Amino acid sequence: MLKKIHQNRAFLLIMFFLVLVALFYSIYLIQITIDNNYRINKEERLLYLPSGRFLKPICLGYEAVVSDFLWLKAISYFGGHYFTDQSYKWLYHILDLVTTLDPMFRYPYEFGGVVLALEEGNTRQSTALMEKGIKYHPDYWRLHFYLGFNYFYYHKDSKMAAFYINRAVELPGHPEYLPKLAASLLTQAGKKDTALSFLRQIYKNTNDEWLREKIQKKMDDLLAGNLPETLKGLFQE
Repeated sequence: MLKKIHQNRAFLLIMFFLVLVALFYSIYLIQITIDNNYRINKEERLLYLPSGRFLKPICLGYEAVVSDFLWLKAISYFGGHYFTDQSYKWLYHILDLVTTLDPMFRYPYEFGGVVLALEEGNTRQSTALMEKGIKYHPDYWRLHFYLGFNYFYYHKDSKMAAFYINRAVELPGHPEYLPKLAASLLTQAGKKDTALSFLRQIYKNTNDEWLREKIQKKMDDLLAGNLPETLKGLFQE
């Protein structure tokens, strides 16, 4: 009996070891793709990772773990550039990989959607990432809210903005101000005070100090009339 118990324990230990080996081997393959295949700048190597669809087979069933690994890479990439050139050319590509390998990992959609628009100025990528997030998280009101802001503030499309804000209003957990903001979009689309209402609510709903700083800067610019050329016509009274 004792011999059988010891044999079972030994079998479990062997299986556990094999699982660990498979896990680290999959991460090793990802790192090899990054480090050895392309002799370029450290961060630029992330660009040449294959799409999530082609990356999955070498994850050996550990897509979520590899996604977490790449998420850490994304944070490291963002942090490194934030304190240097503030250029995030390949952030979308990395976050697209993260969310393809683990589409239920919700925060990268939210983080990337806001950062790509506010910091990188790439509203197309920001919108694409949040639309992808809504596909997998249709009941998360924040993604609908942020996407509504994109359509209102950047794409100058008040109808689409109202659509997404109204959708956010229908979802559980939304704050009390959303119905009023949705109504403002339908009646005051293009007005500065509506844009400020958007920004104030995004500011209130994030605990990220970096995002708060950037949103505050946008609000200060609006109040001072320091607008990019593409937005000046939108906020003319």
